[in-house]
Amino acid sequence: MPGLISKAKRSALPLSVSDITSCVRGYTLAMTASMTYENIEDHPIEGIFIYPLEEGAVVVGFEAMISTQIITVQIKDKAKIDDCYFDCCTATNGALQSGSGQVLLDEDLERRVLVVNLGVIPPLETVNVLVSTSSELSTLPNGGIRVTSPPVCTPRVQRSIKEEQAFSPSTSRKRDKHHCALGSHEQMALSGQLCLAWLLEEESINSIDYEFNFQLEIRGPYLLAGVESPSHAIRADADPSARSATSILVTLADKYTYDCPVEILIYPSGV
Repeated sequence: MPGLISKAKRSALPLSVSDITSCVRGYTLAMTASMTYENIEDHPIEGIFIYPLEEGAVVVGFEAMISTQIITVQIKDKAKIDDCYFDCCTATNGALQSGSGQVLLDEDLERRVLVVNLGVIPPLETVNVLVSTSSELSTLPNGGIRVTSPPVCTPRVQRSIKEEQAFSPSTSRKRDKHHCALGSHEQMALSGQLCLAWLLEEESINSIDYEFNFQLEIRGPYLLAGVESPSHAIRADADPSARSATSILVTLADKYTYDCPVEILIYPSGV
């Protein structure tokens, strides 16, 4: 369950607003994700922010605002996840001090994760998180380019208990794969540890509908043969004064339905 996690409950804070602003220049993607979370508890909690990175993505900026406090972190070099469990209160074994951030590497699945300890979040407080990344896009076999929204920014909305129970068998199997089935949530709570691999395998599910905005600007140097989305209806607007279709702005044509990440396919001309 990537996103903003309550350390004590091992549960995600509800996301209320998600904004994705991105730009493709050639084969380079620059993306800024702005997420607003709500601490709906009537007591303070300790928050851990978990943001899985796409292959080849580099974090170029991070900022979080809690009340009047602004948290900025200097991202440390990536470190291996030597243990499936880590304690977010200590500074040993790759763990994090409050207000620190680190890119961790899971060698088993060859994935990288941004983990930031935001410290204490006051009761009924709003938390704003801003993550900026840069990545090189690979070419698909048909010559196209794929851009997808991070799942942490587009969690599925919880609809019913029956629907959630349908996911529990696969979740259990994934937990076993990463050797995290040695204890229950309660046992992990008593030990004061989090299982990062287990949290990553948990699907991001939001308890409430949230405001979602998506914007992708596509700039040359190539001409565009077409843009489409297999996931959602999109709107592509070009500058009416432009002499060629080298720059367009892609947004969602309809209200986001909280069902899956946004996927955009870009086809350069001549491919």
